[in-house]
Parts: sequence; C-alpha cells; structure tokens
Amino acid sequence: SFSGGLMMTLLNGKENTLLRFLAFDNIAIDERKKLVDLRFVPGEELKVLRGMKSGFITVLLKGGKIALDNSSASKILVKEV
Repeated sequence: SFSGGLMMTLLNGKENTLLRFLAFDNIAIDERKKLVDLRFVPGEELKVLRGMKSGFITVLLKGGKIALDNSSASKILVKEV
C-alpha cells in the first residue's frame, strides 16, 4: 500500500512537517547543482521551519537551515513522511 502523503512541491509543505525529498521538477542544471550542493538528495528528510514570508521558505536539512526562494521551492518535489 502507498504510505505517506501525496507528492507536492516544497512550496506547499506545512510548517513543522517532516517531508521526504523525492525529485526536482523542471529545474535548470545550474540551479539543480546548487541544490544538490545543499544536500538535496532523493530520499532525504527535511522539515519546513518557516513557511513563505517575504518570498522565502526555511527548511531544516541534514541539521542545517536553508532559506529557499519560492521559485526554487516550487521545483522541489516532496511528500509528507
């Protein structure tokens, strides 16, 4: 059976919710490389710390806080754990 939430973009992730990173959607190579350097690896768990305020979303990934703009967040596919 399919466990966990439905696939969505990080932009739709709720605050203080644990998510699993699945894939990138329609993203430029240089932007993808930047996100991979920030440790966005398929299967990795992350948590939304702060939702969209002033156009940014803050997530906790591998113990580090990362602020992403809405454009990047909209290209990161996740599901609730």
